[in-house]
Amino acid sequence: MHKLEYARGVVFRKEPSGGILFNIDTGDLQVTEGVAFGICDMIDNGKTRDEILAELEKHYSEESNLEQDLDDFIKELREKGALV
Repeated sequence: MHKLEYARGVVFRKEPSGGILFNIDTGDLQVTEGVAFGICDMIDNGKTRDEILAELEKHYSEESNLEQDLDDFIKELREKGALV
């Protein structure tokens, strides 16, 4: 599977309390914290969906819907134009 990539003009920036996804072209801004921050950071570091899921499973093994939650978050980012 290919690595996830931010769309052209979308920048992820780490902040002390989480992260920010900023679309330079549209001015859209999304603050990320917690698990969403971790996912965005892994996307920024060139991870694939499967690599991200494996990392989440290591840290949140008790969660039963990790795969669906990850797919929903990726879908949301794509719908907002943040991911290609």
